[in-house]
Amino acid sequence: MEIQAALDVADETDSFLQITDVIYDKEAENGYDSLNEAEKTVFCLDQLLREMENGGFVQFVHHEAGAKAEDTLEALERIKAPVSAGLLDQIVDLFPDRNIPSDEDDRIDAFDNIESEHADKIAALDDRFYDSGENLVGLTLRFVQKNLREFH
Repeated sequence: MEIQAALDVADETDSFLQITDVIYDKEAENGYDSLNEAEKTVFCLDQLLREMENGGFVQFVHHEAGAKAEDTLEALERIKAPVSAGLLDQIVDLFPDRNIPSDEDDRIDAFDNIESEHADKIAALDDRFYDSGENLVGLTLRFVQKNLREFH
């Protein structure tokens, strides 16, 4: 099984990337809705990590990952990452009624208005995310190992 082989890779990052490659291939072929809960967990966490690495919560919300913020919150809870979940929850809370538009243009417009009013808070949440010490890759790998039968 590809996922098991990826888990056996010694380097945590390489292992994570091999697992996400398998899931991204499935998502590209059949769509996000074809992924089961465990696969969506890894998919969302990978998107969060990529966007945070490339520009923080603004980048996360502005891109496809932002439309899946609620799924990402659930994913963080599943892997037991309370600090990151709490920070993302604060971002979601900035939206009226916690409603993040699924349409990219609407989401960007809404968040640009939020950002103009809460830029310092968003920057502080970014800093707290980077400084949290939560190893999301390691937590995700443990989640995959515990739920290996869910990955097919």
